[in-house]
Amino acid sequence: MFCEFYVGLIVEMDSQNHINVDNTSWMVPIQVMLGTIRHREVQACSISKVPDKIRKPNKGAYMPQVVSIGPYHRGSKTDLLLMEQPKWSYMLFLLERSQFQEEQENTEEEIGNAPSKLKNCGEIILELDNIVRASYGGNIQSEPVELAKTVLLDGFFLLEFLLRLRKYVEALSEKVGNGGGGDDEDSIFESQDKLLSVLSDLLLLENQVPFIVLKKLYRKLFPIDDVPIEEDHRVANLALEALGYPLVIPTSGVSHLLHLVHLSIVNHHEGRHETRHARQELKRCATRLRAGGIAIRVRPANRSNVGYAIACDSFDFGIDFNNGVLEIPQLRIKESTEVKWRNLIAWEQSRIGNRRKLTSYALFFQGLICCGHDIELLERVGVIVNESGKSKEDLLKLFSTICEGVEHMDSSYSGVCAKLNKDTARGTQALKKWPMVTWHQCRRIFAIIAYYWKNWYGILIREHVPTIWKLIGVLAAIALLGLTIAQTYYAARSSINVHKRKKNKRLPFVKRQRKTKPIIMVYRIVSCEQG
Repeated sequence: MFCEFYVGLIVEMDSQNHINVDNTSWMVPIQVMLGTIRHREVQACSISKVPDKIRKPNKGAYMPQVVSIGPYHRGSKTDLLLMEQPKWSYMLFLLERSQFQEEQENTEEEIGNAPSKLKNCGEIILELDNIVRASYGGNIQSEPVELAKTVLLDGFFLLEFLLRLRKYVEALSEKVGNGGGGDDEDSIFESQDKLLSVLSDLLLLENQVPFIVLKKLYRKLFPIDDVPIEEDHRVANLALEALGYPLVIPTSGVSHLLHLVHLSIVNHHEGRHETRHARQELKRCATRLRAGGIAIRVRPANRSNVGYAIACDSFDFGIDFNNGVLEIPQLRIKESTEVKWRNLIAWEQSRIGNRRKLTSYALFFQGLICCGHDIELLERVGVIVNESGKSKEDLLKLFSTICEGVEHMDSSYSGVCAKLNKDTARGTQALKKWPMVTWHQCRRIFAIIAYYWKNWYGILIREHVPTIWKLIGVLAAIALLGLTIAQTYYAARSSINVHKRKKNKRLPFVKRQRKTKPIIMVYRIVSCEQG
């Protein structure tokens, strides 16, 4: 009753479809947030900004490169503005698609025209203004009409794109033609690189629209009778089929596309794991484990969690350790893997009730890999497959920084890590362990020195020697520094030599005095006796 009261309060409309709540009142954000606390289809603050401490290692992984969705990054870069025209084309195509389907299904009934449908969709989005604002944390400063226009355009674009992508994927799976996604002049589907860039942008945490917007628009364009919105899973199924992820039911309460993909990747039907402070539980890297007599093998993939190669980054969490054998499912690193993985982790960290499976998974690999030689070992046994073309250094940076700034994890791998940390080498294996570990540490230290030397050399060339004149200036500064050091050295050395010479001049006189004194004494004694 409490929730229904506030939901009614924040979406109350007058006959002209204007929100009756006073927008200048400081109470509006409070009413907006309260109205979504227990809403089945809306989660407040579900589309939030990524914290700086998580963003720091790779800021570009959280920023759209090709297409902006929602108000956060709209018009922030010139490249994003280039996608505005295709968005309007997609809106027109979706309206025509809806019109065509209605003509096919209703041969005798009156059929509405596209302008009236577009107007009705706009009114629906305007009614959702406060719910949309609550999804973004209640801090969007845009006017209701401007925000509604942005969300409406992006909602139409996403629905038409998913419809075309599903057709494209089906064509690829059937090996029919080139799998054209739709119109021959479609700039998105003309190259796979462009398509992958768009797909990557659509699964960024800051680049989302509330999922209820997509459901409302789809229900208006493609009506379905006697099915409440909570039980209408058509948009969720469309998105998962197009993106290549396993279907999940139920999908009510989904916040956005990234949340939907997270639900599909993480098996939420499993028992919940204890949430704890994030830390690296595995204390021994892959090389140390092998030196301790532990065999590392690839576990056969779970076919239900493997999607189409065009759009899907699969994560199989079935890591197990028994009888001295560590089995790890294969991890395929694609061009989109890092961006998607980082944003899924950011989503897990953004809400208290989220499962932190991907965070724990990343922390396990962070403990397993301490240097490039561990990556070589895991690639050799087939645990890691590098399809992205990243160098060993880039992969090492990915695994070492992917959990930087996270605060929470779950206990998914606590038992496995505890057993791996306790398992020790025995017998002849113990004799082989220390040379392997020592050699590994030496290689690791050398790799660290080489890494920092390469970075410092790069900084020198990039920032201090970009032109011939700066090169001359740097060389002159180095020569001046060398001359200054030499001058200081020789001045100090000269001072020491002078001091030594003065000391040596005094020493013979002291020695003569010491030698002649007994003679003088003897002479005096003899003189006295003679007298």
